Parts: sequence; C-alpha cells; structure tokens
Amino acid sequence: MHGVPTFGEYVRQRRTAATLTRPQLAWLANLSVPYLTKIESGANPSRRVIESLCTALELQHAEFEYALILAEGPLPRVEPDHPGPADLEYLTLLEPKVGAFISGALDILAVNHAHEEAFPQLDPGCNYLEWLFLNPIARTVLVDWSGESQQAVSWFRLLMARSGDEERVREILEQVLANPDFSLMWRSDAVSNERFDRSKLVRDPKTLAISELRMNMWRTSSSLQSWMLVLGARVDQPTAITRPVVRERPATSRVINGPGASEPPTDRYEKRSSGPGATPTQPLQQINSNLRNG
Repeated sequence: MHGVPTFGEYVRQRRTAATLTRPQLAWLANLSVPYLTKIESGANPSRRVIESLCTALELQHAEFEYALILAEGPLPRVEPDHPGPADLEYLTLLEPKVGAFISGALDILAVNHAHEEAFPQLDPGCNYLEWLFLNPIARTVLVDWSGESQQAVSWFRLLMARSGDEERVREILEQVLANPDFSLMWRSDAVSNERFDRSKLVRDPKTLAISELRMNMWRTSSSLQSWMLVLGARVDQPTAITRPVVRERPATSRVINGPGASEPPTDRYEKRSSGPGATPTQPLQQINSNLRNG
C-alpha cells in the first residue's frame, strides 16, 4: 500500500491488530455485523458511527484524527506560505538553541547555525524523511536512528492524510519507498502527531561526541500558516551519562580474616551502605566535545 488506506481498510487493520472478530467489534461499537462488513468494504458511515468505532478500537487522539480524515476527507487547504524576514530573524535570536522551520511535508524551509551544527546536511531545501533514509550521515548523527525513523514515519502517515492528494507528498513517498528500511516501517499502521520521547541524542560526526537535545514543536493557531517551528535545547547532563552507584556488601557477609572475624554479626540483615565497605564506582566519562574547538 503506497498511499493512505480507506476508512474501511483502516478499521479492518486495527480490528485485526486488536485480535477482534467482526461480531466482537460490532458488539463493542453497537453496530450490526452486516453494517460493519459494509463499512470495511467501503461504505461511508456517519460521524456518530465513526466515533463509535474509534471508541471501540480505543484509538488515541492522533489515530482518531487520522480515521476521521480517512472517512470524511482532509480539511480545505490554502497554498503553502513561507517564513518571512521577521521569522528568519527570530531563528537567529534563538541561538544557541537549535531552530528550524519545516513544512507540512517535512521539507526544511530555514535553519539557524545551531541546527546546521547539530544536523549536518539537513539544509533548507532538503526533506527530513529523505535525509533520514537516503543520507547515510543520518545514521551517524542520530544515536537512536531506528526509533527516530519510526516516529517520523508514523508522523508522516498522518501528514499525508492531512494533505490529501498533494503532489509534493506523493513525490517524497515515492523517493523513500526505494529504501528497504522505510518500506518495512511503512507497512505498519502506526500514527502519531507528536514525539513519544522529547529527548533526542545526536552525535557529532567529526568528534563522535554525543549530546542530548530536548525537542519541542510549535505551530500558530492560524490555519493560514502551513509551516512549524522545531526547537531543540541542549541538556547539560545527558541521560547517557550514568550516575555514581554505591555498591553494598551483601547483608549476610562478614570479614573472614580481618579484625573481629571470629565475632558473628550482631544483625544478620544489617545494611552497611554507610560503613567503610561501601565502594562508590566512578561514573562513565563523556567523550570530550571540546576536541572540535581545538
């Protein structure tokens, strides 16, 4: 399946994933089995029936929006606009935070210097999905490339439904379908409209130093603005660095050849975390990110 499914196909996919039979789903949605069969075969249901099926299938917010678009079609769209001079100046003012404007098709419209440093070769004119799957540097930059790619694919599925039959979106899909990893992920029916985890670990391809970004996405309430702001702030203490761990001697152990070895412990379950037996380990050292600056 290269494009988005019909509403009936999506209901059947989710019903199968939930291991529900048609009679079971029909009962949960308060529908007759013949009517559910017609819906899965392409019949157009009412809004009430759509909501009933989405509730019965326990769809999340993004999945419900996706199902609604499949059943009723996307909202009317305006011609895509672009960030103006004031918007571009704002990106510069965001330094040292990572900032970029992206379109509804995940095209990169503008970036600041911090973004150029964090995401090499993801420049204006590029597409985020194509960069992920067709540019080898993405697998070096993104520590969790697989997780980031799966999130992007599930997001793109919703964006494609929102766009209707937009030529640019279909062009992007045809490009990335040539990649076997994308083709495999695209077979899933996962849909999302936000990041599951807002932390993103990125690696400098020159020094291999790893840093953590806290990602957020902003969009105005205006329906005339077709682009979004992606903002990433660096975290001072990346989660990749472990905390010191205090190793405790087992509660039932005692010194064999030291002073007082002949005396049994007074309390078999006594904890010794605060005694001389506690040996804190050293935390892992982060790769020196200053190598780049000499």
